Amino acid sequence: VTSMRLDVILKSGLGLSRNKLETIFYESKVRLNGEKVLKKSVHVQNGDEIDIIKGNNVNNKDFLTVARVEILSAIGKEESISVKLRRCKSLTVENYEGKNRWED
Repeated sequence: VTSMRLDVILKSGLGLSRNKLETIFYESKVRLNGEKVLKKSVHVQNGDEIDIIKGNNVNNKDFLTVARVEILSAIGKEESISVKLRRCKSLTVENYEGKNRWED
């Protein structure tokens, strides 16, 4: 990747189009380490977990189904950054607390 911006990592990590990313951000479906993200341009670092909320879990409304990207390592080179990710396309997690809670 060329940058450690959140939108660049999600685009390459989950294979999402720019239009899909725009929609996800405007619907407040992105969480960085459990916190709601307001700007796509925020920079991420090693160990960060990025969640995209897909919706409430069908079996239990207290849980969410998310797509998660975890940044394992990032090594800078001259004109690009080599990033190692762990990707889960469908993961069940507890709903976030407080102001970060997801309401469908």
